[in-house]
Amino acid sequence: MKDKNIWHSWLLVLAVTLIIRSAGSIFLPSISYMADDLKVDQAEATTNLSLYYLFLTLSFVFFGPVCDRFSKHMLLRYSLVGCIVGCLLCAFAWDIHILNMGRSIQALSAGLVLLTSQVWIGGNSDKKNMLGRLAWFSIIVALSPIIAPVVGGILSDWLSWRYDFILIVLLSVPVFVLTYRVRLREPERTEDERKALSFGGVLRNYKEVLFRSPLESFSFSVQGLFWAQSAFAALSSFLFVREFGVSATMLGIFNVVFVGGLLLGRFPTMYLQKRHTVRFTFLFNQAIVLLSSVGVLIYYFCVGTHELAEVVVFTFIQAIGFSGLNILSLRNSMLLGGEYSKGTISGFYNFMNQGISWLGVLFVQLLFSWDLSSVFIYQVMAYVCLGMTLIGTFLFLRAYPKNRDILE
Repeated sequence: MKDKNIWHSWLLVLAVTLIIRSAGSIFLPSISYMADDLKVDQAEATTNLSLYYLFLTLSFVFFGPVCDRFSKHMLLRYSLVGCIVGCLLCAFAWDIHILNMGRSIQALSAGLVLLTSQVWIGGNSDKKNMLGRLAWFSIIVALSPIIAPVVGGILSDWLSWRYDFILIVLLSVPVFVLTYRVRLREPERTEDERKALSFGGVLRNYKEVLFRSPLESFSFSVQGLFWAQSAFAALSSFLFVREFGVSATMLGIFNVVFVGGLLLGRFPTMYLQKRHTVRFTFLFNQAIVLLSSVGVLIYYFCVGTHELAEVVVFTFIQAIGFSGLNILSLRNSMLLGGEYSKGTISGFYNFMNQGISWLGVLFVQLLFSWDLSSVFIYQVMAYVCLGMTLIGTFLFLRAYPKNRDILE
């Protein structure tokens, strides 16, 4: 019976996370259609993405300590309610402001479910199996950004982008009912975990993480890739649909290739982390990311522009390295958080990742406002990503010797 209950818990966490992650990505191939429907320009059309990443970023700061104190089952249910409300606002939005409001609520729900699932997995894992469980969970959850944009592109081409969000609502309702039938299995909570939240205590915890923890040194590289991934998400609809002339459905299919890279990158990282050091695994993934950025720059130097096949290939390669670095950094952050602060340090880790992601979207919006082409913006992205990768490598190698015992 105990094994059955834990499997029910895993399935419930997976179902809620898949739905809410789908709500965040199903819309990506349809941004140019939404811009035409709501009669806004490219820069204004991407405000929903910048707001999404902004509220997602802020949610991690708030929900991190919350996940250390409250029932994960209750938090899982609230995140699904927020997703339903946000999708309904988006589906029936009559102007860009209502759409932005719905996307902001979606972002809060995404932040809550992401932290809840990570902390729940961390609380049910030990040092040896934590990376494997986080990796396999993220591999399954990655089905949502594979399937959702394809479905969203088809719905947008044949019906309307509004049906993207209606579909998410229809999927969410039965899972919400299921949260009353299946109880999430959680470890016994200690007295420290039952203490009430205090503003001063939260600030002290974040101060410790920011100034006394090596988390940022180990995470800067993956933050740079979060910047590049979000900038590409803001750019991709206009780059592929308007510059390269593909349909939203085809863009959704290309997204399968990109997310396939995210899936593929988990496996060498799991293998290398078991047989080699964390430092070796990190450098392996850094080399892949450097290959993608340098490849983009060399191609532009030789050809003088960017082309469809080239963008797909190098984005796929970058996704492999990004995937490995992300899961490795998440595992490291959980270990640095100790027994009672997994939510706080995971919240800060995700806060920094999504904060940099938000800056990536703002970067694209700014360059769009200057009437620069999406092909040129993609070239500038490669330079920035290359620079952040090199800085991240230096920071990691400097901090690793002092924290080897914690990570290995």
